[in-house]
Amino acid sequence: MPKLSIYMLAGVSALTIGLMSASAQDAKEIGIPDSEYSLEALIEAAKKEEPITVVDATGKIVSMAENFSKKYGLKATGVKMNGQDQEQIIAREAAANNVRTDVFNMSNLPSVTSQILPQGFGISWLAPDLKDKIPAEYQNPAITSNNPWVFAYNTDVHGETCPVDNLWALTTEEWKGRVAIPDPLLRNETMFWFNQLAAHGETELREAYEAQFGEELKTEEASAAAEWVKRLAQNKPKVTKSDTDVGPIVGAKEEKPPIGFLSAAIFRDAKKDGYGMGICKEMKPWIGQLTPRVAVIASGTKSPNTAKLFARFMMTEEGMAPQLTDGKISTNTEAKMPEGEASGVAAVIDRLYVNHSETTQDDFANLQDWQDFWLTNSR
Repeated sequence: MPKLSIYMLAGVSALTIGLMSASAQDAKEIGIPDSEYSLEALIEAAKKEEPITVVDATGKIVSMAENFSKKYGLKATGVKMNGQDQEQIIAREAAANNVRTDVFNMSNLPSVTSQILPQGFGISWLAPDLKDKIPAEYQNPAITSNNPWVFAYNTDVHGETCPVDNLWALTTEEWKGRVAIPDPLLRNETMFWFNQLAAHGETELREAYEAQFGEELKTEEASAAAEWVKRLAQNKPKVTKSDTDVGPIVGAKEEKPPIGFLSAAIFRDAKKDGYGMGICKEMKPWIGQLTPRVAVIASGTKSPNTAKLFARFMMTEEGMAPQLTDGKISTNTEAKMPEGEASGVAAVIDRLYVNHSETTQDDFANLQDWQDFWLTNSR
């Protein structure tokens, strides 16, 4: 399979991820300085340090840590931990001056650039020898991969075509109680997306509304996005703890299965468990969202060189391989999508909403407002 070039996304101005505050960029240097860097020097320095703990929102971090340990003879333990818990852990351990978790692959970019880096809980570091393989917009902070979240449907019931081709259709009576999503109150990435749509998706959402209903949108809300979120919440979606629970709901053997919102990784589960699931490729204006994952090293790690070596490992095809099979897209331009990736998302990657990173601080600042808005309208 040909290389999935990250440059197909890099042309979008929204991906200027390097736009972050000066305080975030001034993070202290740990371990061997870049002026003395070589991969061999980093490995030698790491051999003198204690084992590390690394976390990610996917269970694949366990095998990634095992692969790292085998490759370098250095002990790393992988732990699955959701995004919100990661944020709490890195902040609490820093405040207690008792760092036990060394490396995070964090999915909430607004939290990283607005809180974690500026407050000195963690640092972002990119190995100098990878800078020619990682596009500039993914270097500061160091983005390891982009994680596709898509709307999905039951192919056993509906065949090759999704029964929904418009986001607004999910707010109609036909789909009342028939949309399955991870609880947005437990997934900040969803709330950040709502804010992104309000800031940057007005035209597209209004055009989609007119295409769905044959008339212009009239709303008392501040944006088309707020109106869509309100209607979706009021339409009684099936709210689950995580997207792992969404897949089986979409694949249920029933006459009218729900549409689901989930990560591309769940397609692997669908294949393994024997139910049909496909991406709603026709969905307008977007088929889902593309969320970046950020490598963050705890500032107070007792093993800074081992932590840096693992952060580098995650930025390579070899290190990210367990996640590439789940549809994650490495930012390393030399990484290839594996044959047989279950979702097929690589073919429709340009139809996903891409965050405008220049407004990630607004996403973070408005988080509580969107949480309150969802809670009020979902009652």
